[in-house]
Amino acid sequence: MSQSVNDSLNEDRKVLLGMLRTLLNDLQTIQQLGAGYYDSGSFIDRYNKLLQVARDIFPSSRLMETFSPIESVRTVDPVDKMKMTQKVLIEGGQLISLIRSSLGSKSETGIVPE
Repeated sequence: MSQSVNDSLNEDRKVLLGMLRTLLNDLQTIQQLGAGYYDSGSFIDRYNKLLQVARDIFPSSRLMETFSPIESVRTVDPVDKMKMTQKVLIEGGQLISLIRSSLGSKSETGIVPE
């Protein structure tokens, strides 16, 4: 793989990482604002779009096979919303971990590459 393609992929990974972090942060903020008075569907839709981008960036990764799109179910029940947002938080956190480890630099990710 050429250096410019590799640099472009790393840049895409960094941008995706930032977008996922922001999504999860926004989701936690909205979730804490009050007893289910939010629409989790928009967060799920956004997560699914970012997951597809990750699949495009990591086309040959077996680990990407462990991620599935989250079904967006429109509901007014706060318990159902909580369950869906927890799925996004868990899956998003795992996707962040995958991306961070793919970047490989301790200074950028805080982890030591293998």
